[in-house]
Amino acid sequence: MTTQFLPGGLFDSFPEPVLLLAEGQVAYRNPAAADLFPESAPGGAAPEELARLLAGAQPPAVVSGDLGGRSWTVSLQDPGQGLLAVLRPLAFDTGPDLGRLTAQLRRETAGLAAALQRLDPVEGSADGAKLRRYLAAANQGVYRLLRLAGHLEFQALTDRQLYRPEPLDLAGFCRELGQQLESLCRAAERRFTYESEVGSLLTTGDGDLLRRMLLSLASNAMKAAGKGGSLGLRLARSRDRAVLTVWDSGSGLEGDLSRVFGGRPPSLDPREGLGLGLDAVRRIARLHGGVAVVEDRPQKGLRCVVSLPIRPPEEGGILRSPRADYSGGFSPLLTELSDVLPLELFLPEELP
Repeated sequence: MTTQFLPGGLFDSFPEPVLLLAEGQVAYRNPAAADLFPESAPGGAAPEELARLLAGAQPPAVVSGDLGGRSWTVSLQDPGQGLLAVLRPLAFDTGPDLGRLTAQLRRETAGLAAALQRLDPVEGSADGAKLRRYLAAANQGVYRLLRLAGHLEFQALTDRQLYRPEPLDLAGFCRELGQQLESLCRAAERRFTYESEVGSLLTTGDGDLLRRMLLSLASNAMKAAGKGGSLGLRLARSRDRAVLTVWDSGSGLEGDLSRVFGGRPPSLDPREGLGLGLDAVRRIARLHGGVAVVEDRPQKGLRCVVSLPIRPPEEGGILRSPRADYSGGFSPLLTELSDVLPLELFLPEELP
């Protein structure tokens, strides 16, 4: 095997593992990669664990998953002579930045207070249409605060507290969620497409967490697509894995793709996206033993692929297709998408 691109001068002193993979073999590894994969010398086969993690990923992309008992993000680039993989360890206990959290809480509370104040008769007479919009804005503010509270709770809970797997039909679950998203996207002037290669896919997982994961990805996709744009959800099966793909027709990610998973302080500003949401996607995929991949397709948008192992339910387990929990009357779909949906969906007659 020959290659013209040997990045030794660039990465020999790099503190994080770097490998150049070509035709399934290691063309280069820096000392940090040699420590992590001592059995994979240049000229030999790519580390089996790393090859499984990167299977199907197309650069430029970032992959999140476990290697050697630790969690990593792997940034992939194509320098022209192979696949350049840069590994960065993930930290799970960083939590949200309190300054940003405070700013977001103030912003949402101020918006809610302003909407409620406009409903006060002392403020002067207003026609019925304006009052309805003020009421919708107040309702939307409540949902946004609930969304923020839910994200904070997600951050605070341990893995054991969060993950409660049960038998479920993943295909039925995704089909129902896709129908709900199609209706909401139509109201938000986006085109949504759901595709599935399977009619039924029995596995074990946490339906609430999977719903949170897919809605977080859908929220980001709706922001990226914009009005008149397209997004979609696709379910496929690849041997013993379920593959969930959320895509959009936006312009792609501006900046460093490697910052998508855990590479910057989580953002709680609903207008920013790609912050706490994708960090949650990575965590939920990990709890299910899966891998999350984000691929940047210039001028074709982002594509997030979550690959989960299929874990057939134990014999005697009760199978169900999880339905949205409307605890307290608040729809999780409206809550998670409250930052991108139009006001009209928060009028009293439209709410569950």
